[in-house]
Amino acid sequence: MLIIFHRMKKDIYIDAYNLKEALADDPRIIHLNELEKRMNNDDSVMALAYQKDIASSRYGDMLTIYSNEEVDEVKNARDELIKAKSSLYIHPLVKEYLEAFQIVRAIYQDINKNIFALMDTDMCPQEEE
Repeated sequence: MLIIFHRMKKDIYIDAYNLKEALADDPRIIHLNELEKRMNNDDSVMALAYQKDIASSRYGDMLTIYSNEEVDEVKNARDELIKAKSSLYIHPLVKEYLEAFQIVRAIYQDINKNIFALMDTDMCPQEEE
């Protein structure tokens, strides 16, 4: 039984490695990674991301101070955050990245649904120490 378990474990590692390699070679994932690099090197995207982070921090601070979303200061901070996010998300490079991200996300969700969600941990033999 232990020999069969170790053989299965080895096969699973090989299959997982092959899946990892296939994903690394997938043009959709390569494209997403290239877009991420381009975004991180784009000054206009980085400036918009920084503005969004500042607005997010300010909104969090206002919620901590007032703990009521109906206070004008909180509403204003929320509006600033929405505006900052919108400005970031309509940037052409960010927009392209988000579209590519959704495609890649669907790939990973499909893998999860078709492989990992089907696993029953009770079926797996316990490794002896």
